[in-house]
Parts: sequence; structure tokens; C-alpha cells
Amino acid sequence: MSWIASFRTATLFTWTRVRRSWWLPAAAAGGLATGLVTVTQTVAETGAGVLQQAAQFLAFLQVGVMVLAGLAADPERDEDSAAVLWSWPVDKAALVLGRFAGTAPLALLAALAAVLPPAVRIAMLLREAGMGWPHLLAEWGLLAAGIVAGALWAAALGVALGLWLRGLGLFAALLATWLAGVLGPYVLQALFDLFFPLAWLAQWTGSGMLPADFLNVDLTGISEDLPLYLMHRAFYFAAGLAVCGGVALCYRRRRGVAPRPGRWLGWATAVAAGMAVAAGAGLGLQLYGRADAARQELLYYARQGVPAEGEALEPDPAPPYVVSRYDLDLDLRRAPEVRAQVELQLENPGSRPVRDPVLTLRHVFTIEKLEVRASGGGNVQGRRQGDWIRLEGLVLPPGGAVTVSLRYHGRIDQWILPGGYPLRSGLYAEVPAPWRGAHAGRTGTYLPVSYGWYPLPGRVTLASALRLTDPATGGASLWLDEGPALASNGTVRWPGSRPPVVDGDPASFEPAPAAFRITVRHPGHYPVLSNLNAIHRPWGPETTMEGSTTFVHLVGRPLARYEAAGAEIWYPQENPGSLVRARRWAGWLKQARALVGETSTSRIITLPTQGTARINRLFVDPATGVVLEAGDAILVPQQAVEAVLFGSREVVTEAEACLGHAVTSRILRAQEPAAASPPQPGGQEGPCASLAGSPAPDFVQRWVAEASQRQLVAALGQLRQRAAQRPLEPHDLWEVMGP
Repeated sequence: MSWIASFRTATLFTWTRVRRSWWLPAAAAGGLATGLVTVTQTVAETGAGVLQQAAQFLAFLQVGVMVLAGLAADPERDEDSAAVLWSWPVDKAALVLGRFAGTAPLALLAALAAVLPPAVRIAMLLREAGMGWPHLLAEWGLLAAGIVAGALWAAALGVALGLWLRGLGLFAALLATWLAGVLGPYVLQALFDLFFPLAWLAQWTGSGMLPADFLNVDLTGISEDLPLYLMHRAFYFAAGLAVCGGVALCYRRRRGVAPRPGRWLGWATAVAAGMAVAAGAGLGLQLYGRADAARQELLYYARQGVPAEGEALEPDPAPPYVVSRYDLDLDLRRAPEVRAQVELQLENPGSRPVRDPVLTLRHVFTIEKLEVRASGGGNVQGRRQGDWIRLEGLVLPPGGAVTVSLRYHGRIDQWILPGGYPLRSGLYAEVPAPWRGAHAGRTGTYLPVSYGWYPLPGRVTLASALRLTDPATGGASLWLDEGPALASNGTVRWPGSRPPVVDGDPASFEPAPAAFRITVRHPGHYPVLSNLNAIHRPWGPETTMEGSTTFVHLVGRPLARYEAAGAEIWYPQENPGSLVRARRWAGWLKQARALVGETSTSRIITLPTQGTARINRLFVDPATGVVLEAGDAILVPQQAVEAVLFGSREVVTEAEACLGHAVTSRILRAQEPAAASPPQPGGQEGPCASLAGSPAPDFVQRWVAEASQRQLVAALGQLRQRAAQRPLEPHDLWEVMGP
């Protein structure tokens, strides 16, 4: 009998046994049950979130497929026909491969049943979000690729074990193998602190490579990791083929005489094994490259000096000058390589001359040209020291101004090690998955001011390395301490992590605003946005922005735009829940600004999590009324009110805490009158109950709740002016609100 005939006979024989037994309906029922568990247990509001849950519950489908495939592969199965089949003097490799091929439909049926419920759920979510067919087909393809590859891998293992083992031994081996695939990566990581790509590669389902479903990421948020995920699934698909070929080559029966398998089978098995190795190596090398980029960034700052553990860190000096104007041209068309041309005006508002002023620009940028437009400007030299540029030879007289022009370029592709870097000799192994930092590319742009992507005034410590010791193990590690320093209301107090101290008070420093005009040239794959007031042609290819504020964040992602009275909202279309949340935030900001007499439009930009990162950032700009939220951060009404009343500084007195609480209560009462009643004298304790010299219990809260809109606007306007000069005290409240 020819090899093809032997293979066809074995395949049809196995398939006939499978379809006439209970194994086939069991596979369909088990797959459907897995899919139903996925859709009933997930809390995802996006299709990409459902993908993670489908991958997580894939482990239950795999154990069922392994058991059924192991039973179907039994060479005897108490059937005389099976004994006769295996006694033929034909190529045993053809019979073994026939077993695998005859069992494959069982695995595919189980995978199809498991795919169906999540696919329906994804379609419903994307329909609610108004997404098109290309988006839906992409997510269906990812879902099918993950589950089908996992089911075929499980079937290959089940058949391999079923050819050799019987009875309890078979079930014990199946259970042990399955547990090794499900729990093995976590056990290895806990015992040996393996480099994380090894643990991810050992995880059969690949769910660890996808963000948790409750993060509600969209497809763009995981786009950078999709090639890695597909390589992971390709690894298991190729590994399954290699298992089939390897078992066919190695399997032997005692009875019967059979020719040796053809050489082609060895080559095919080698090719499948090579594909698996290539996919695994590609995955590991890319992840290792990310981790190494984060390590190099950390070690760069470590070479600048690592303070002793527990040592108090020196605050950055307050800039002796201000930048009053920026004119910036940014080219993102070859991202991550970024080119920039900036013109900034330096002014000295003090009474003493400023010699050799310092600018801060991230060390990744190479300065091509520096020009100072002033008398003697040709003699000014820019001396680079890490992230700082000293303008040697430049003197700013009191009240003087000078224009500085810079042209620079650099690669913005930051990765961050969230768990630090172990300080030990030899190869490093206990490195966690890196998180996405500042970046510019085809899938998105994220440039917070803390990265130092444009020249900042003064000596800003953008990042520094800290040494921390684990008290449990005694092992030391390096951590990257990176800005910005945020006030509790989400406003940026300083781009670095060490804000200047004024008169011994770290909370009293307030940065000076500047007028910005920014032109961004980009391919137009997504809108480019910022916290500036005016943005023209956000979809490009040439986006211009103007406004006055202290610091600028630049972001770009495929976002949908929603406009309502007094609000402009940019949100991921795949996640309508983010729009609901952003509208609530916009309402709080609108009411808070109305209470101080402002009626300008607020802009809310909400960005989902990038990859598996758990970085949640919330930036509130009180100067422009813009909120930039990344990850899973939450804006609370108190933050909106404090940002409007007190700007970028912290609430430092009981009077300010009381005022913020009272105004917040009024806003919430206006939104949900049934949820709160006006405060009564002698009511519950709050920040207003303990104010010294209060004319009556809870006087401030009751006055704010009962005052007319005109009275409150006038009072808050006066208090806001005083708060801009110094922290408020209780007597300020009594003087403005009256007895």
C-alpha cells in the first residue's frame, strides 16, 4: 500500500470512529460552554477586552480537547479493526499522522464552538460603538487565531500521549501536562525569576500578553503588541506540527514489519521545529530589546549618580528667568525619529542679571544648531551636560529679553521597567515586562512634558536613578524616578520629580505661563492634540496649535470627536463608556468654571491603556480647561474644583480645603438634587466644621449652598485672586462671605 493510501486509510478510520462516538458532540458542547463562560464572566466593554478573556478561558478548552484527542488516538480501543489496521506491513508514520489528521476536526469543532459566543459579543460591542467591518474582521481574526492555535496544540499533545498510554496513566499524564502549561510559567517565575519572555512563551494561552479585560483597551492600544501575540500563537501552531512529525518518526509497534519513514518527513518536522524556534526567538528578542532599551535609559541616569538609600533628594532650583514665548515646528513624519525647530524668548523679570542660563532638553536629542539673537549672541556656546544645556556667555540683564533658536532631532521610543533593575553581576533575569513611555510612531504619539521633548526653562531633573532594597530578600535594585510632579488636583507643578522650594515650602512654587505656537507635521494616521486652547486641522497633515499655559503635552491616537455645549471630547470610539465618563468630567469642569465667571469650552482627551502597562496618568490644565487622561485614571469633582480655584499648586490650608469641599458639594447637588440635601447646622463632620473663628457651624458650606449664582461668582472671584497671591486663611472666607 502506498504512503498516501496508508495515510488516507488511517485518517478516515480515525475520523469515522470520532464522528460515531460521543467525543464529537462532547467537543462541541465543551467549546460552546467555554465560549459562554467567557462572555458571561468578562467585564470588558470593548472587543479587545473580550479577546483577553477568551485567551484566559482557553485553558479549559485545551484540557477537554487533550482528553478527547487522547481517547481518540488509542491504537487498540478494543476494536479488532484497529488491531488489523496496525498489523499491516505499511509505513507506521503514515498511520500515526493519520491519527493526528483524523483527530484535527474534533479540535477545530471545539475551537469553532468556543469562538462563536465571544465573536457574537465582540460584534455587539462594535456595533454599539459604530465600528466598521474592517475593525470587526480584524478582531474576529485575532480571536480565531488564538483559540484555533491553542486547540490544535492541545490536540497534538493529547494524541501523542494517547498513542503510548492507557487508562489512569493516560489521564494522569494529560492532567500533569495541562497543569504544566497552565501553572508552569507562574511556578518557574516564582522559583527562578525568569526573564519574562520565557514565562510568556511557556504560557499556552498567551493571555498574559493581553491587557486585562477591565482596562477596556481598544485595538489600537494593543496594536504594538499584536505582532508579538501572533508570533506567540504561531509558535504553538508550529510546535504542534513538530510534535506530530516527531511522534510519527519515533513511534514504533512491536508486531508487524514496516518500512522506515521517508526522509521528507524528517525534513518537514525539522522545518516545523525551526518555525517554532524562529517564532519563539523573534518574540523573545523583541521583548528583550524593549527591556534592554529601558535598562539602558535607567543606567544612563544611574551614571549621573545614585543617591544613598533614604537620602533626602535636593529639589531643583527655581529658574531665575522665564520663557515667555515658544514657536515650535515639530516633524513626526519619520517617527520615531523626530525633528524639531524651536524659537523661544527668554526674559529676566528679576532685579539681578542672569548669567549662563540653563535649558533642559532630553539627552536623546542631538542639537544641530543653536543661535542666540542678541548683541554678542555669536559668542554664546551651548554646553551639553546630560539633559541640561548651559548657554555659556549669555547674560540676561534685569528686565532684558533674548531670543534663542534651536534645531534638534532624536528618536523617541521610551520603555520603562516598572519593577526596577536588579543590582547583581552576571546576566540579569528578573526583569518584568516593560511599559510604554513617551513615543512617536504609526500607532500613536505620547509626549508628556516630563519627557523634555521641548526646551524647558531651568535645571529640571527629568529623571534620576534610585537605589531601593527589598526588606524581604535584601536584594537591591535600581528604579527610575521620573516626573512630572503633580498636585493632588492633577495639575503639573513641575516637569521633573523634584519641584523647586520657595521659602522652605515645596508646595508654593508656581511655574510661569508662556505663549505657545506649535506646528506639527505628521502623516495623518490619527489626530494630534494637546492641552493648548486652539487646535487647527488636528488630522493634519499640518496641525497648528496656539495658547497660553505653563506646560504642553502632545498626544496622538485614533480617537473619535464629540462636541456638546461647552465641551470638546476626544475618546476611543471602540469604548463608548469612556465618552460617558468624559462627559461627566466636562460637566464638572463647566460648572466649576462657571462659578468663577468663565464660560470657555473644556476639552477632554481620554486615552486607553497602551499595551499591558498599568500606567494611569491624569493631567488637568486649569489655564486652558483641558483634561488629558491616560490608562484608567479617574477625575473626581474635587480635583476639577481645586484646579479651577487654586491652579497648579496644592491645597495647603484648612480654609482652602473647606472652600473646595463646599463648592464641590454644590456642583454635585445641582447634578443630583435627590442624592444630597442642603447641609444643616450641627451636621456631619467635614473640612468646614473645624475652621477657627467660624460665625456658625458649617458656615462656609451652608453659605455656598444657599448663595445665589451672582453672589457666589463674585465671592469666588475675590477668593481666587487672593489665593493667587498667598494661601487662603479662615479670615479670608469670613471677610468675603460676610457674617
